[in-house]
Amino acid sequence: MTVVTSLILRQMRAPFMALVVGYGITILGLVLTPGVDADGNPWHMSFFDAFYFVSYTATTIGFGEIPYPLSTPQRMWALITIYVTVICWFYALGKILSLIQDPTFKSVMRRASYARDIRKIHEPFILVCGFGETGVALAHALTERNIRTVVIEQDEQKVKTIPLMEFPVPVPSIGGDARDPEQLILAGLEHRQCAAVIAVTASDETNLKIAISAKLLNPNIKVICRSELAEYEKNMLSFGTDYIINPFDTFANVFGMAMHSPSLHLLYDWLTGKPATQLTNPIYLNQGRWIICGYGRFGQGLHQHLIKHNIPVTVIDPVDRRRDEFFTRQENSESDFIIGTGFDEHTLRLAGVKKAAGIISGSNNDSNNLSIVMTARQINPDIFVVARQNKKTNSKLFNATEANLVMQPSDIIARKIRTLLTSPLLLPFLNKARHQDAEWANITVSRLSGVIGEMRPNIWTINISTQDTRALHKTLQLGRAIRVGNLLQDPRAREQRLKCVALLLKRDSKVLLMPTDDIAIKPGDQLLFCGLPVAERSMKWMVNDLHTLNYVMTYEDEPDSFVWRKIHLLLKRKDRRAQPRTRHRHKRHRQKT
Repeated sequence: MTVVTSLILRQMRAPFMALVVGYGITILGLVLTPGVDADGNPWHMSFFDAFYFVSYTATTIGFGEIPYPLSTPQRMWALITIYVTVICWFYALGKILSLIQDPTFKSVMRRASYARDIRKIHEPFILVCGFGETGVALAHALTERNIRTVVIEQDEQKVKTIPLMEFPVPVPSIGGDARDPEQLILAGLEHRQCAAVIAVTASDETNLKIAISAKLLNPNIKVICRSELAEYEKNMLSFGTDYIINPFDTFANVFGMAMHSPSLHLLYDWLTGKPATQLTNPIYLNQGRWIICGYGRFGQGLHQHLIKHNIPVTVIDPVDRRRDEFFTRQENSESDFIIGTGFDEHTLRLAGVKKAAGIISGSNNDSNNLSIVMTARQINPDIFVVARQNKKTNSKLFNATEANLVMQPSDIIARKIRTLLTSPLLLPFLNKARHQDAEWANITVSRLSGVIGEMRPNIWTINISTQDTRALHKTLQLGRAIRVGNLLQDPRAREQRLKCVALLLKRDSKVLLMPTDDIAIKPGDQLLFCGLPVAERSMKWMVNDLHTLNYVMTYEDEPDSFVWRKIHLLLKRKDRRAQPRTRHRHKRHRQKT
């Protein structure tokens, strides 16, 4: 017996008994009360006639006195029947209404509906724990790629807003504490189609508990966690968490990428951004002293990249303890540290903002960060601004400041998780590209811009296997040579190339950046491409259709149907037989001559 059925029976026991007793007494009374038939003879209702009469009388339908007009005693009993049964029905309906409005019953019904929705999923899905700013951004990013997403969130108000959001695919959601293993199981942790668990709540402790529960209950599942504290990151790693994403460290690496090569930063932004959105322009950092306002984890990460490139830095922070810790490190001996908040003009002028190349507003308060940016821009309009945006709702305010770089944690986490789930080969590509020189980055950006136009490209992976590339894998097993360039041919017009670029080829543990057209493909290879959506669809169609792949490789358009293929082979066989005779006639003609 389900919880819903048990709850209904428990609440409706008394009304049900009242109806049974009321119907039983009134039916028995009608059977025992004498009546008169059409001929004036004594007559008694049968149990069926009495049940029929009570049924339409109790529901106030009223079909009249059947099969014969009622006698006076029967009419008196009919009056009793009306009052007894109608009162019983009012009592039952009142109980039903109170049951429907009961918060416990509503919660049980939602959980039952949620469980049914989870059971109906027959494709891989992602379980997202936490539906704050990061969870919302992540759900949009995944559903836009047609990846099924399931949400568990402790705040019931946030859960109620999910059906109002316009997701491309339905997003089942339930209100519950993700730290509770039973709640995770209800949310689909042990479901055979659950591909990954993503813990993006605002609490590192909660994310750690989710990671532990997920790995213990389903060891083979992929677990991705958000963490901002080093001690929790180490604990997550000890339990086998697959990926730990720290928004501050991630942005610090992106900032270091922009310092190393603007083209490399541009390449990162194009490939990891939302597809089909406007391309961004390169960012060029100014040379000179930088000012960091706020020396927390965000400021410390950016400070490490600045001093690594021998850039002078002045730090502004109101905490004395941080200043003492700052000067205990040998690498900080050349930097300055000022006690203050940074949003007042006096402190910024003392730090040298008038001649500074850039400023970083990195406190955990958006109002202070906005004030720092506006004050710095009033003193030095040409200063390069890096702003930390803590709340997604303040996006319009930060856009109005025209900051050069904005660090929004939820967007950074959603972007990286989307990359991990949809294009796992993109991270090895970016890691290897980070070690290339600026000239390589410039050439790569030029190649991409010539293909993708003005919008961010789609990213996709081709796995050479029987499941993902049936035609291509079968062709390789037959011994035919297929090269990277063959995959870049347009299956509709073989002389033309698809609007895409091969970014990476992975073979076993080896990784090759920007593979050339002449490289042969082998079973088990993985290739990463970027380009227009139409190119992705054409390529995936080609590698799974043997006829189309043969057309691209051999430049011969063979018919699809069995009958026409036989006719085509017969004609080709006749042509081959005719060719030797022609040569033989030419030979005899030369002998006679």
